[in-house]
Amino acid sequence: MMATSIPEGAPSPRLCLVIKNNPSQEYGYNLHAERGKPQFIGTVDAGSPADYAGLKPGDRIFAVNGHSIIGENHKQVVRRIRENPLQCELLVISEDGEEWYKQHNIPITLSLPNIERDKKRDSFSQGSQKSSEEDPHNASPTPDAHWYAPK
Repeated sequence: MMATSIPEGAPSPRLCLVIKNNPSQEYGYNLHAERGKPQFIGTVDAGSPADYAGLKPGDRIFAVNGHSIIGENHKQVVRRIRENPLQCELLVISEDGEEWYKQHNIPITLSLPNIERDKKRDSFSQGSQKSSEEDPHNASPTPDAHWYAPK
């Protein structure tokens, strides 16, 4: 097995947690597949859970809900995304980032040391909380929260 050490300056894959408010809400992105390429994000709807999670059009997907999807077909990937009706976690990287890893012969996996969690979600969760002693189960939005509301 190849070591997970990588050269300095390597692009960072992102782990994006996409959370819906209810099961009937859409994630707000299109999943695309092309022969010989990883599954990728086509479009991302502005203000959607996918947008909020940090997904970008063209992102290549390498894992869904903690499972590598390398070698899986479109139907299998869709099944993984639908495992939980309220959320899915995607390991993604830009097309340029994917190319960098190909050129350096480094597989994009969940064991890479430079994976970034979405900064928007992290800053929201740290947001305007006054102290860490607040009830962590309180799901009330902060005053500056932005929620997706279908029109």
